[in-house]
Amino acid sequence: MAPVLELDWDKKLILFGIKKFIFFTGVTAKISLAGKEITDELIEQRQPFIICAWHHDIYFTAWLLKNMNLTALISSSKDGEYINQILSGFGFRAVRGSSTRGGVGAMKQLVRCLKDGHSVAITPDGPKGPIHHVQEGIIALAKMTGVPIIPWRYEGSSCWNLNSWDKHKIPKPFTKISSVFGKPLFVPKSISNSDLAKYCTQLEILMKDLMPEFKQKI
Repeated sequence: MAPVLELDWDKKLILFGIKKFIFFTGVTAKISLAGKEITDELIEQRQPFIICAWHHDIYFTAWLLKNMNLTALISSSKDGEYINQILSGFGFRAVRGSSTRGGVGAMKQLVRCLKDGHSVAITPDGPKGPIHHVQEGIIALAKMTGVPIIPWRYEGSSCWNLNSWDKHKIPKPFTKISSVFGKPLFVPKSISNSDLAKYCTQLEILMKDLMPEFKQKI
């Protein structure tokens, strides 16, 4: 697993503040869960899985998925290190890499995690988009390991959005938050690489259908 690197004191102070604000939002928000029994049953069966989340949901994923013992795929970039520092504060482990840097090594580590029984979390539209477009890596990982993909999203009744490519979402304290897990998507090992795009489209549809009222939000 990727280590947490040493940062300058000013960066540490900023990240400390962010983690405290996530905590404050988490304890003041009214959070509803749907579909959590899906992952609970898989965990009870000791069946690892792949959480599929959109990149613009990373910030509050730290709180909403903090008790699931997940290993997250995080970009090797400087911004990725900030994400690593935040998620590690809420119990996440990390594999560093992406489709643009360190992808092969990261994929090997994720395969090893899943074969060892550890579930992972991936944002298939990261690290640079296009937003809500599933890249083939998550489908290839599910194909290689036979592990189910669990679509997951959350929405808040009141959020800020950053001026970033993914319009990153920051829920406000005291807001109402809906966290939704979808049914497992299995990718047969027998499919050819030319079929990966079809499963990418299928996963995009499943993600959108988790919260139909937000289909056209971005």
